Amino acid sequence: MHQFDPRQPLTFSEPDPDRPAKERALHAMSNDDLLALYNLTRAAASEAHKTHDMENIYPLVRGMKTLQRITGERGFIIRARRITASPSPNPLPTGEG
Repeated sequence: MHQFDPRQPLTFSEPDPDRPAKERALHAMSNDDLLALYNLTRAAASEAHKTHDMENIYPLVRGMKTLQRITGERGFIIRARRITASPSPNPLPTGEG
């Protein structure tokens, strides 16, 4: 079975010949471990986005979406949210001006 390094984000190349083994290993992980892996992957994707590293962002996004799908199948939803240093008092535009 595929072993994940808990310090490395989840990535999937396109196509990824290891995807079936990776997904089997993901299905065996706890929700807490999947959430930790998602947060690590999300942080790496955010950093890649900041540095315009598009070559690496796509495999990271595939990893995030796979984690969201697997946890969703369990009824455990991971919502994608913008990562910020401090919460915004009004994150959505109100249309008032």
